[in-house]
Amino acid sequence: MQRAEQRRFPRHAVHLSVVVDHGGAQAREDDRPLGVIDLSEGGAGISWTLPDRATVGETVRMRFLLAAEQSLDLDARVVRIDEGRAGVAFLPAQQDLVRQLLAESRSDD
Repeated sequence: MQRAEQRRFPRHAVHLSVVVDHGGAQAREDDRPLGVIDLSEGGAGISWTLPDRATVGETVRMRFLLAAEQSLDLDARVVRIDEGRAGVAFLPAQQDLVRQLLAESRSDD
């Protein structure tokens, strides 16, 4: 049986990289940034096996790596951890930055 979609905002597949600051340590895989699977105004799905100490509800700092060596930092709350993926929800006060990130990710297509 399929799980009903509960997201407020539609997610879009993207080709972005992100470095996640988790408790003062940067989370990467094999010394490379992590991959962003999908992105919306509300959050993102990340290809990432979180460290054992990571917990749902915790806040992380995310540095999205954009074109031309630019980056955009956002704070997010971990909402899901399973099967090599993490789901995060962007903190509400950053809506303008989230919209900028969405525009930048679509311009790279």
